Amino acid sequence: MTHIADNDQFIGTWQLQPELSVYEFGDPPAEGLYTIRAGNDTYLFEIAWETAANQSFSAAFSGIPDGEQYPYEDPRVAEALSLTRVDDLTLDSETFKGGSQVAHARRELLEDGRVMRVTQSGCSPDGTVFSNVAYYHRLD
Repeated sequence: MTHIADNDQFIGTWQLQPELSVYEFGDPPAEGLYTIRAGNDTYLFEIAWETAANQSFSAAFSGIPDGEQYPYEDPRVAEALSLTRVDDLTLDSETFKGGSQVAHARRELLEDGRVMRVTQSGCSPDGTVFSNVAYYHRLD
């Protein structure tokens, strides 16, 4: 069983740096907060963002960083989630639908853990492969 330590560098609240972020698909957020908490063997994610048109969105999910697939909380988004702690500075997630991977996200800690780069990749509804890169700075 994996235990997530209280001093895990991913744990905290992160604020989006929209001026550094690059989106190939979808509208880039104008602002956003990304919170990661520990729940014994589970990472708990809460993400809230707002578009330039003042539309608010949020997402929440959790996962055990053991590389195994587990049911995803919202089957409209995905059927399964796999979370992998690649190393001390890298945390990956993959979502699956119909047995196939539909999205991948890599969270990388930079600048001694003060910045988190999140690279999301997948396929748009028309089949185009995309990669969105967002930068966040640590608030706590």
